[in-house]
Amino acid sequence: VEICERTGFADLIAVQAYHGRGEAHFANAEPAAAIACYTRSLELARGIGDRSYESENLMMIGHACVGTKGLGDYPRAMANFESALDIARAADLQWHMGPTLLGLDHVRACTGRYGEAWNGMQKTLRWLESLEQTRYQLIAHDFIGHLLLDLGLNERAVEQLERGLALGRDTGIMFWHAAIDTHLAVARSRLGQKDVAPALQAALEQTRRTSERYLMVRCLDGLAEIALAAGDASRCRAYADELLAIAEPKGLRELEAGARRWRGEALLAEKAYLEAQAELSRAAALAEDIGRVRLQMDAEAALARLLGAQAQRDAAQRHGAKARAIAETVEKSLDSSGLEVRLLLLGDSR
Repeated sequence: VEICERTGFADLIAVQAYHGRGEAHFANAEPAAAIACYTRSLELARGIGDRSYESENLMMIGHACVGTKGLGDYPRAMANFESALDIARAADLQWHMGPTLLGLDHVRACTGRYGEAWNGMQKTLRWLESLEQTRYQLIAHDFIGHLLLDLGLNERAVEQLERGLALGRDTGIMFWHAAIDTHLAVARSRLGQKDVAPALQAALEQTRRTSERYLMVRCLDGLAEIALAAGDASRCRAYADELLAIAEPKGLRELEAGARRWRGEALLAEKAYLEAQAELSRAAALAEDIGRVRLQMDAEAALARLLGAQAQRDAAQRHGAKARAIAETVEKSLDSSGLEVRLLLLGDSR
């Protein structure tokens, strides 16, 4: 990039240089910096008429806007994915279609359109299998597992995620492995397994060694949940604190909300009610602003439990009603999908 800037290069090398630096920022959980690089690469790609990099940069801006690894700007993510897909279809860029289609359906799932997302992901996975595009199949297995976890379908999530891990082992491709490991550990924990933390801790240490912070944040989130389920509120807060230290300075709003939710849950378990209420209220507000419906439901349900524990019955009922309303909306989104939701009204996925 420095050479391109110094010499004024605006050719394919410059397009690739800026795109590559964007990839590095994305992997380091720096989505705003990644988007700046992708945007410059996009401008250069359009300048030389490179439709492939035009589509890929738009797609990667979309992924950097998704809340699970990026800024938590779902409308912007959707707009960029749709633009990328239009170009890929018009230019028959099949290599770009898989991760773009998956990105679109991941946005739909995260924003509550679960039935539509489920149908789309299933179709895309079958297509990727026919093309033998292993890397993108791994993303598909993870995104589908994530969707099933949101719906409380933990047994089906285990099955889906184990398929992804088996595919990785059989092909020797370890891409996206830590994300799949995280969601599988969470699913098994929710099903009552007690020995899932060590393997996920190992995955976390691997992401530290490779500086893959965009996967590291998923491990931290999963370990916080698993620690809380095991009754270790102090360890839950430690993981949440580390997640918050990464998320808040970099504008990772959904991950910040998740970290504050786990901090609030841990503080609630420790009966530190005032601190817990502050954290959970912030988590709920962030989740609502982002449009991340499942996270908002969980935060509202936790607030209902907290206020109920303090005998604030009216306030507890208001938050409980919000959680139930979100659960009903999720259920309605599954019409004609063949899925049956298993959301507990109190939002306790365990």
